[in-house]
Amino acid sequence: MLLNRERKTNASEKRTSETHYTYIDCLRGVTPVPRTPNGKTLFTALMTGGMVTFMVTINGIRQTGLGFLTQSHWLYPLMFAIAFLVRSLVASRVVDALAPRLVLNRLTGVRKSIGMTLLNTGCMAPIMCAITTLLLLGTDNFAFTYVTTLPLIAPISALVNFFAVGPAVKLLYNRIAPADGLSLLGNLHSNAPALSRLLGF
Repeated sequence: MLLNRERKTNASEKRTSETHYTYIDCLRGVTPVPRTPNGKTLFTALMTGGMVTFMVTINGIRQTGLGFLTQSHWLYPLMFAIAFLVRSLVASRVVDALAPRLVLNRLTGVRKSIGMTLLNTGCMAPIMCAITTLLLLGTDNFAFTYVTTLPLIAPISALVNFFAVGPAVKLLYNRIAPADGLSLLGNLHSNAPALSRLLGF
């Protein structure tokens, strides 16, 4: 009887580890997010990369035209580094402090996913919009450009996060997620071929 219980437990754990989540699962908020430090770092890097790619492109084309796509590639790695630091050092602390009171203990399902998206983008969008505007246009007419850009960029960032980047990162992360105790570098090394193909290298 004890052996049968162990077999059932192992089978249950196997099913859990091999669960394949869908796009709808991500929108409904049932896709697991990382809890370990290594997992959070990897998840933040993936989310930051996705949001930077979308939002820098949108903001750059809006402010400098289509020439941005051929002349300003340098902005992507720079904005990734800045956004990763802002997210890790500032926004994550604000979100962690506000989320239980505003979202986690009040909402469930899709409403919870929407609430967390609005909270995350609400913390990041004003800061990143200001930094991007300064890098692209400098301080000339900064205030006017900022106050006219943010009302457009903020809702776009929320939509991009909720419908595109968020689900994509959650699905990807749950395919390459590090197990507890596995180092981030070890996980990246073991998944290097898959990541290289994904990035086109």
